[in-house]
Amino acid sequence: MKNFNTYIRLYALLIMISFFSSCVNDDSFLPEENTGNVISSTALVTVLNNFDSVANFPTENEQCFRFVYPIILGYNTDSTIRVESYDGLVDVISSQGANFNVTGLEFPINIIFKNTDVTISIINEIALLNVLSECEFDTIRDDFDQFFDGCFTFDYPVTLFDNAGEETEITTDDAFQTFYQEQGIAYQPSFKFPLSVLVSPNFESTEIETYFGFYRLIESCESRCPNLSFSFELTDQFNLGYQFTADFPDIEVVGTYDWFVDGQFIESDGPNNQGDNLLMRDFGSSGTYEVCIKAETPNCPEGIEFCTQIDVAEVCPELFFDFEQEQGTLAYTFTSSFSGIEELSYQWYIDDQLIEEDGGANGDNILSSNLSPGVREVCIRTETPSCPNGAEYCKEITVEPICPNLFFTLEQEGNTTSYNFTAEFGNIDTITYQWEIDGDVIEQDGGQSGDNIFFFQFDPGSYEICIRTTTDTCPDGTEFCEQLVIE
Repeated sequence: MKNFNTYIRLYALLIMISFFSSCVNDDSFLPEENTGNVISSTALVTVLNNFDSVANFPTENEQCFRFVYPIILGYNTDSTIRVESYDGLVDVISSQGANFNVTGLEFPINIIFKNTDVTISIINEIALLNVLSECEFDTIRDDFDQFFDGCFTFDYPVTLFDNAGEETEITTDDAFQTFYQEQGIAYQPSFKFPLSVLVSPNFESTEIETYFGFYRLIESCESRCPNLSFSFELTDQFNLGYQFTADFPDIEVVGTYDWFVDGQFIESDGPNNQGDNLLMRDFGSSGTYEVCIKAETPNCPEGIEFCTQIDVAEVCPELFFDFEQEQGTLAYTFTSSFSGIEELSYQWYIDDQLIEEDGGANGDNILSSNLSPGVREVCIRTETPSCPNGAEYCKEITVEPICPNLFFTLEQEGNTTSYNFTAEFGNIDTITYQWEIDGDVIEQDGGQSGDNIFFFQFDPGSYEICIRTTTDTCPDGTEFCEQLVIE
């Protein structure tokens, strides 16, 4: 029985030898235990991913650079492999899988760029990252920035290594963004595996074991149909103005998309159109509208779209004004003030007569008017797309007349029937009036040219002497009278 078990172990070993020989070529050693000199390298994983970026492996001369062999690569199983040639490297790359893939290498290595004979020593990860830049390969950082939050996001908590190699546990998006910014633009995402991510379109949790798995995730992101989306906000409530902003993560990948409202094409947008990714729309009336963005991509020739129904509500402004009267006059100042006053125009009315247009960016929202005595109705009115039946705000104002306090004195000349009358009251220099005897107008007086003195010789009898005036502030007139009896 013991011999039989030994036979089985030898047979299994021969199968493993046959398998690895087919994977790494005849001139490469079998995987060995890690000697401790292999360094984890995201840059190397990126190189291997780019070397295998087309359906058929390019020849070594077609690659951006070639390795000077041998090189020692490390697996996620803590084993290593010595690769002696490009064919061996192709076998290593092709034989990778979810449970068995390259994660690092032994530095230093030597490389030779395409079309040159100069050997360059690469001593560490930073130097290998510079090679990626020289070859115009996207780094882990480039791919992460492009697809994070669009194709996938973290299933928190996750742990990353910072620039100093220290572990940082991150539990929220805000905490990650703070951490990411603090590391700087040269930082390459350094995950502590396994890493859990939520993958679109259903954002189901998926576990990634290595950077090889990360690149398989990126491949799925590149081959899937992108998720379109936009946000919107009300920018002009009275003119039913909305701003729609396309803000989906794959916007650079999509390049070109179109805006539609209720199935009607509005405009093309996107980075390839030098677009602003905005749609400004004033709806003509309240109602429900369907706004969509649509696009076609090489991976989605049948097209993709994202639509949202917008309920455009009828909204009438709550108009308001206040007023004050200039003391001693019939001059009134009306000042309007209400929410949205800068966005709409309105009209001032007095006793249903249009007086003035106001409002908007250039309006002063003030009406100055001299009102005649009586009950006056002052209104502001407006009609907008959001308020098609109009809105108004009115106030009834009782305007009291302002009449001068007329007064005069009288003086008899000796024992005669002749009298002198002298008018005395405020603003006498600006008010014209008339002298009356028993209702008959005898003389006009007052104002700048008047002497405000009235002389009259009476016959015996009883008389009523008055001064009377009519002014703008006293349209019905006022008077002051004295009774005089002549013996």
